[in-house]
Amino acid sequence: MDSNHFVTWMDSAASTLRSEHGKTTKIAIIIDNAKWHNKLTPESEPPKRSWKKQLIADWLTTRKIKYELYMTKAELIQLAFAHLPPKEFLVDKVASKYNIEIVRIPVKHGVLNPLELGWSGLKNYVRRQNVHFSLNDVEQLCNEWLAACTPEHASGYFAHVYKHEEIFKTADKYVEQIEDDLIDSEDDADHDTSNDDDDADD
Repeated sequence: MDSNHFVTWMDSAASTLRSEHGKTTKIAIIIDNAKWHNKLTPESEPPKRSWKKQLIADWLTTRKIKYELYMTKAELIQLAFAHLPPKEFLVDKVASKYNIEIVRIPVKHGVLNPLELGWSGLKNYVRRQNVHFSLNDVEQLCNEWLAACTPEHASGYFAHVYKHEEIFKTADKYVEQIEDDLIDSEDDADHDTSNDDDDADD
């Protein structure tokens, strides 16, 4: 998979979803942070340190960022990084054409994506049943699993996500509650250490 193929797929999927659910239905597509999901638009791509000096200068000129001709490459790249445009992802731009929102789950939080849970279930089924190791068998087994995945079964994936979402929310609340106490304790420890050092000097 690469970003070009994924963006093409997203355009097709978003178009289909919008046509099937009408103009006013709220639609969101959940994705993770795979590299091909996060390809930036040309307008929001930052310059690279490996670029030649003239390329960096052109990047600045295109964005109407003033610079001096005597500036070094290091100074130009520093200036560019100080004026980076907001990130705009190709996938988000494609989805927005159809009034569809892209929701990205946190890094390494696949448990919050019901599709990841379904994909894991499908792979486990194929792994257990695939005794001949042929592509035809894999295709047949995938179709079997999909046919057996009832709405009730799929709802279980969402229930699993909701459960873990509440666990994470509870953990966040707990951290916020004890955060001040932890910071105060560290300050007290630093203060005590400072006093001990003063006593030692005496």
